[in-house]
Amino acid sequence: MNRILASALAAALLASAAPAAAAPVSREAVETLSTTEAQDLAAVQSYLKGITSLRAGFQQVAPNRQVSAGTMSLQKPGKLRFEYTPPTPILVVSDGTVITLIDYDLKQVTRWPINDTPLRPLVRSDFMFGEDVEVLGIRRNAQWINVAITDPKKRDEGRMLLTFSRNPLKLTEWQVLDERGQTTIVTLDDLQTNVPLDKSLWTWKDPRPKRGGPPTKN
Repeated sequence: MNRILASALAAALLASAAPAAAAPVSREAVETLSTTEAQDLAAVQSYLKGITSLRAGFQQVAPNRQVSAGTMSLQKPGKLRFEYTPPTPILVVSDGTVITLIDYDLKQVTRWPINDTPLRPLVRSDFMFGEDVEVLGIRRNAQWINVAITDPKKRDEGRMLLTFSRNPLKLTEWQVLDERGQTTIVTLDDLQTNVPLDKSLWTWKDPRPKRGGPPTKN
């Protein structure tokens, strides 16, 4: 499983591929958006910054169109868990700094910094559009708002599209488009924000035998 796909599984991921013709919006250029676009972007940023924790069900559609589902939990800063429903043998957990993908079938563990994944905008407490990511475009109507973003330091690694419903404003979906043009879609349901979450969610059982012994817990 490559690093980009693993990041997608971790969920950092939006609702339609980012608009190909959209011009990048820098920190300064964010100020040149239309009044309604700027208001929508400000509302989305305020909404994301107001979330300290969340829990939701999710459905993921992989680039090969394989569908999986499970439960997502998030607590800022940096903690998250994607627990897949069987038969998917994958668990994704971040302890706040390092994100870990555990494959219980293969008994493999892969780790990398949480800030190196597309999920960074969702898990940071101080996230700012135009500073931490480039805004590639905004699409909107009476029912939803789409915000396409990319990492300005890693533009060639892909882009992400966040989709929010209106009335009330709520994150409903994201897509990650990787550097090979493959898209992973994650749709959320029964989203609950600012809820208490047990600290055990940020731990996981290591499937790798330790010196011939049983699996250990991290």
